Amino acid sequence: MLSLLSLKEKEIISSVFSSLSCNSYVVGGFLRDKLLNRESFDIDFATDVKPEVLKDLFPFTSKFFKMGSFSFKREQFEITVTTFRKETDYFDFRHPSSISFVDDINIDYLRRDFTINSLYMDKDYHIIDPSSIGVSDIKNHLIRTIGESEKRIIEDPLRIIRALRFSFDLDFEIDDKLYHAIIENKDLLYQLKKEKVLAEINKCKKNKLFIRYLEDKHVYKL
Repeated sequence: MLSLLSLKEKEIISSVFSSLSCNSYVVGGFLRDKLLNRESFDIDFATDVKPEVLKDLFPFTSKFFKMGSFSFKREQFEITVTTFRKETDYFDFRHPSSISFVDDINIDYLRRDFTINSLYMDKDYHIIDPSSIGVSDIKNHLIRTIGESEKRIIEDPLRIIRALRFSFDLDFEIDDKLYHAIIENKDLLYQLKKEKVLAEINKCKKNKLFIRYLEDKHVYKL
């Protein structure tokens, strides 16, 4: 993985790692994008360091303390550091009914949406793939959920938009079980606040084309 990173990326990552415990990792979309040779300026870290310690390590940050998440900027990079956590059942199609902070990436990864976003990189720049299929799914350009597709979509219907956005942006195929779950549960999107759906849509750089893509697939209409 080391060879895929720029000197500046290595410097930023090393700087954040130096403040954290050994049980800390870069995680998620940054690693996916690097493996695809895509530019990325959002670097997420996951750690066993608890929120009450993180708030002192990174005092000048945007805090989402309840979720154990702290965000800040280093040069052109948006950095987020989040404590490993476990989430229980979702009560409103968006938020877990409770969370607990844990010490193990094998628990933390289960809350993540798709296998392609569930890779971790340690301080030695080694990739860890808790799902065992995240790297191969990136290589095969395939989007699939962590766990049972319909359950994960019902938990948070915004994952419908996320899956289709990744498919649109990355030119990836959607796993058959996930696509079936999307079609069966697409009407749940209308139970969400419109601004939440629009915010997810606008994460796509070609958002106007993406809106047309969603409409053509009869998934969502603004």
